[in-house]
Amino acid sequence: MKKLTGIIIIALLTFGIQAYSQPADGRDYDRIIKRLKLTDEQKKDVNKIKVDMKKQLIDQKAKLQKARLELQEIFKVDSPDKSSIEKKLNEIADLEVQARMIKVDSWFAVNKLSTPEQQKIWKKALTDRPAMKHKMMNRDENRPMMKKEGKERMQKREEMKKQD
Repeated sequence: MKKLTGIIIIALLTFGIQAYSQPADGRDYDRIIKRLKLTDEQKKDVNKIKVDMKKQLIDQKAKLQKARLELQEIFKVDSPDKSSIEKKLNEIADLEVQARMIKVDSWFAVNKLSTPEQQKIWKKALTDRPAMKHKMMNRDENRPMMKKEGKERMQKREEMKKQD
């Protein structure tokens, strides 16, 4: 029973992390693309890459949702089979990796059609990920019980980052 509870907790954590890590929409992507100052031809190509990526991600999300539903069904039986649960969790993990690879593939596709100067902007914008930093900072600010020392350490870290 303890193992089953552990597996359930791992599954829930996996799903929670996956849901939290996904951006709400493509605004970050669009904002970065605007900074590249693309030619009309590049804009057309990037738009095609983005549409293809979204189509693939929709298909992948459907597969993930089905697999998660199937996992829930496995847990609902009177005596769930551990190996079936493990197999389904591995399938879900593989589907999640595939979804991330779709995004990576589109990143490389945009990078390939960009000029060297645009590639620098593209790489910097995606490695800086200001939206992610903003999410992380807001997450801590929303904790009313965060101790004063923790806030001070966080402020010092931000100041050190600004100095770099």
